[in-house]
Amino acid sequence: MAKRDTASDARLPADLELVDPPTIDEDGVPSKCLSFVIQSDWGHFRRIDRTVTKQTYRLPPRTTVAGILAAIAGVRRDGYYDVFAPETSAIAITPLGSIRTVTQPMLGLGTHPGETMTDAGGTGQKTVKIKYPDSTDNRQIHSYELLVDPAYRIDVAVEDEQFYSALKHRLETGTSFYPPSMGLSEYLAWIEPVEDHNQVEFQTDRLDPDETLQVHSAVPDGVEEIVPQPGVSYDVERVPGYMEAHDGGRRTTGFIDYAFSTESLELRPSTVTPVEVGGQTVVFE
Repeated sequence: MAKRDTASDARLPADLELVDPPTIDEDGVPSKCLSFVIQSDWGHFRRIDRTVTKQTYRLPPRTTVAGILAAIAGVRRDGYYDVFAPETSAIAITPLGSIRTVTQPMLGLGTHPGETMTDAGGTGQKTVKIKYPDSTDNRQIHSYELLVDPAYRIDVAVEDEQFYSALKHRLETGTSFYPPSMGLSEYLAWIEPVEDHNQVEFQTDRLDPDETLQVHSAVPDGVEEIVPQPGVSYDVERVPGYMEAHDGGRRTTGFIDYAFSTESLELRPSTVTPVEVGGQTVVFE
């Protein structure tokens, strides 16, 4: 058995052979990738730029997708940020079916009342202590915007050998170390192979069109390259793209502007690089 690198902390079965991970070129195009469909009855990816109604992104942010993949492979909460660095990873996200939302009022208990701020040891670093909420206390009502029957195709490549091997094994065996969810932990998700395919690993074919082409996935940071089509509308969302460990937690280090539609988008590529994966044309980021 090959020697394993434990840097990514992925839970590999003891007898599993490592596989060769993809390489990612200077344009962010991987040599191969893993592909699957994730879906759920409900979903919620809370927008970080809203303060009252808990609105949702229509597309799962790249950072959220990274967390879902880490849960499947079996990596601790803060153990996968380097795996999904922009120069060592590539992800394409394709919405499947319609994108519908409903607003649902929910009752809950907050953790803010009674919190205290302390300076341990006079170091100048503040520590927040929050008490568990009183289960007999009055609930507060909040409005949540929820996705209805969300489904997405995910194409992913990482250069970390152990993480790639663990994820490939989990997808092929239909297992997950931690249960994946569609945003909130209450909205458990399930994983399926991409349509008309049983395998999960695909070689990528870099496209170099002379004119325009139809792209199925969301287009990251390439809104100006979309060619308007009659009867086809698209939306643009600015979502968290990258993160790193910081002061015992994590922080966002970059954002992505995703243009997406339930239809294929016509693209005249100049800065983005379309790739064919399993019969689909996608753009990695």
